[in-house]
Amino acid sequence: MVGIGPYTRRPCGLLCPSGINLSFGATNWVRGASRLSDYQLRAAGFEGYSALVRELGADPDPLLRQAGVDPAWLEDPDHPTPYLAFLTALRLGAQATATPHFGLLLSRKQRFAMLGAVGFAVREAPNIMAAIENLNRFLPVHNQAARTALVVVGDFARWTFDVMLRDAPALDQQFDLVAGVGLSLLQHLAGHQWAPSSVHLKRAEPADPRPYRQLFRCAVVFNADFTGFVFRKQLLSQPVANADQHLFRILHHYLTQLEAKTPSDFGSLVRETVALSLQDGDSSIDTVASRLGLSERTLQRRLHAAGLNYKDILVDVRRSVAQQYLRDTGVSLTRIATILGYSDLAAFSRSFHREFGVSPRHWRQVNVGQSVGLG
Repeated sequence: MVGIGPYTRRPCGLLCPSGINLSFGATNWVRGASRLSDYQLRAAGFEGYSALVRELGADPDPLLRQAGVDPAWLEDPDHPTPYLAFLTALRLGAQATATPHFGLLLSRKQRFAMLGAVGFAVREAPNIMAAIENLNRFLPVHNQAARTALVVVGDFARWTFDVMLRDAPALDQQFDLVAGVGLSLLQHLAGHQWAPSSVHLKRAEPADPRPYRQLFRCAVVFNADFTGFVFRKQLLSQPVANADQHLFRILHHYLTQLEAKTPSDFGSLVRETVALSLQDGDSSIDTVASRLGLSERTLQRRLHAAGLNYKDILVDVRRSVAQQYLRDTGVSLTRIATILGYSDLAAFSRSFHREFGVSPRHWRQVNVGQSVGLG
């Protein structure tokens, strides 16, 4: 989820009381990647990919190689794999099989074990709030570029997923995949008959939305401001059936040790917080500072010490988010301007033109549909 430069793998075997051998090859993930190619994903994230492609009538190995993945890597679930290659493989799988909801189908083939120690910690949490909080905190162990966040407003909770990448490619298949996996996770914790109040996908509506409604069994909102679930907050206090508290403490300690060994980059942390704040409609520096537990003055001082400034970070994040909305969704330009915190459409258009040399409308016309191109 966060960028790395050179890395070393440190095999860590941990035998838990239940007999689960946690040999996750604890990779030394490092925050601060400046390029998409720096981000890594555990090869376990490809679980079910080859089987699904074959079921849909195609050969997975050429697709994997075209994406930059050696099929042999997938034999080791902890093998670090470029996240860009994973996103490309999802797109190629959808194209080669003519399946616009490829990511959704793939989610049905992925299990808790795919997340490694993080998945087991979620499964053994005492209640659903603790399960989600642990996933939010430790997901970088599995996927460096992904972030999840939980917000409670009134009687409802919103659990969201996003990708923290500069110049990210189309993410429709990734969003479909994570929504399906998230549903499986919550149903495992809350009961298989559980359904959210609504599912939101930050992607254009496909030509045939029926597979989504059949899977989620609730309102599905496409062209949404976020990808994630809305559900009643009472769910958060529900105990997790058959959770092993002793195993949970061991797993939490293990993941905390991994987290402590991970060098952090303050600029990347601020950038992630700005992106989450945009999603909630307030990316002002005082709001971001508050989320980081800092005063505005301290935030500015630490950014200055790192050779950064808040305005540049905000512009960079807005740029990435604008590209994603323009390319992957049908959200109106006026709504995008509001999401990004501009005073009006004209201000957004002027800023976008300065950055890209064309209007947002023209950029969308040129780049729309580059995700899968299957409707």
